[in-house]
Amino acid sequence: MRRILLLLIGIVAAGNMIYAGGLVTNSNQSTAWTRMLARDASIGIDAVYYNPAALVKLKDGFHISISSQTIVQKQTIISSFPYLNNATYEGDVFAPIFPSVYMAWKKGKIAVSLGFNPVGGGGGATFDRGLPSMEVPIAGAAAGFAQMGVSGYSADMQFEGTSVYWGLQLGVSYAITDNISVFAGARYNMAKNTYKGHLKDIKFNTANGSVRADDFMNGVANQAVQGAATAQGAGDMMQPLIDNGLGGFTINEAVSNGFLTAEQAAMMIGGLVQFGVPAGQAGNMSLGVSQQTFYGAAAQLTAQAGQLQAGAYLMQDQEADVEQTGSGITPILGANFSFMEDKLNFGVKYEFKTKMDLTNKTAKDFITGINPADGSDITMFPDGATINADIPAFLSIGARWQFIEPITLQVGYHNYFDKGAGWAKDDNGNELIDKNFTEYALGLEWAVSPKFMLSGGYLLANTGVNENYQSDLSYSLTTNTFGYGFAWNISKTFTLQAGGYYTVYTDQTVAKSNSGINYNETYDKYTYGLSLGLDISLGGAKE
Repeated sequence: MRRILLLLIGIVAAGNMIYAGGLVTNSNQSTAWTRMLARDASIGIDAVYYNPAALVKLKDGFHISISSQTIVQKQTIISSFPYLNNATYEGDVFAPIFPSVYMAWKKGKIAVSLGFNPVGGGGGATFDRGLPSMEVPIAGAAAGFAQMGVSGYSADMQFEGTSVYWGLQLGVSYAITDNISVFAGARYNMAKNTYKGHLKDIKFNTANGSVRADDFMNGVANQAVQGAATAQGAGDMMQPLIDNGLGGFTINEAVSNGFLTAEQAAMMIGGLVQFGVPAGQAGNMSLGVSQQTFYGAAAQLTAQAGQLQAGAYLMQDQEADVEQTGSGITPILGANFSFMEDKLNFGVKYEFKTKMDLTNKTAKDFITGINPADGSDITMFPDGATINADIPAFLSIGARWQFIEPITLQVGYHNYFDKGAGWAKDDNGNELIDKNFTEYALGLEWAVSPKFMLSGGYLLANTGVNENYQSDLSYSLTTNTFGYGFAWNISKTFTLQAGGYYTVYTDQTVAKSNSGINYNETYDKYTYGLSLGLDISLGGAKE
């Protein structure tokens, strides 16, 4: 029954909220990125995030970039578990505003920069009818009571969650020579997840109509309690005979010798048959073995009654209202190398691992079990408890080449060091990551005129997770993303940028098991986004 409520472990963890980037890190951080998908060697104002060492390429003055994206993601999960009412589950992730704000002041060989953006998460997820991890245990429980007349089930399941990791970055860039510049800075990350949902009105379909699952299970538990009392009583009834040394006599022998009446023997044999002893063998069992059989049945039925009562307790109506918060600091280093009068440019950035834990603030919580020591509730999000939410280290390498006057080519490579994060293993020590998440990006920009540029891009993202990581709560897939858009230099001060992108995911089917039943789950997604941004240069355009 505990599995019924595991949906909230990570449903809006970053893995289900990411749009472009690794398992935790967003890399879609400017409108210029949406239209090119490769900005790791940028010499524009969005270099504050992508290539901060290159900010010394700006003209002296103050530079600002303000942009936002509207992002839609559809998640689809298909389960082959045989008893589900509906095998397809869909979740909607929506981020109406996904902002990025960059500022830089450049003077001579020095540039000071500030950035503010959602470095992780950034949207809300809604699952109107839950997930397989919620429904499979309910469907399995209903099927388990088929011999008692249960023909199906119904339930009201709903979940909403949000997740955002805001990043505030500050740093300094310095030009060592005309061709080499470096950057040092840090980002303060502020994380907040919220979870709200309910699991209620779980019912079993029976010949007498729809019955609440907890009432049905408590009813079966009461029958087990009564059966345990009957078995215990039958065993106790044999004790005087055993005390008189008749434990080795069979029931039939006890009747023949006048120690039991035929009616008493019939009751004992009927009880043994009821508890699984073949009718032809029951009369030939010794009184001692018969008593142990009754006591064993009593103990088994008592345990089953306890399990049914605990399961019924978890089937009650429940709600969750949880907020998780935490923070951490990311040190950042960068370098930029330019040649051929800045027509060929290379950018490198390394973000160190960010150690971060999230703390629960719980108003309402789901009950996942009962503590056997004192009978207290075990809950999903204990108030004040912490979970690991490290942001992995990140390396980006990019090149920008204006190989002919109107056309600029950009390429990029990203490595997200997921294997070093605190969550790279599960609670049992199993590895979740086989290799680090990597990305390869290609972008092309064509200056149709001195003021107007068209662009397009392609990004391949290769996930490195294994099947231990994949679940309906959080899954990662290899993707292909296509971007497009334009930039319009309205004046020396203002540049308007617009772009969009579409991400196609490679679906994956993973083997699952529940209550001895093997089945498969197939995971898929698609994402698209549109963006609009304005770059402002108070002191001149780029050199």
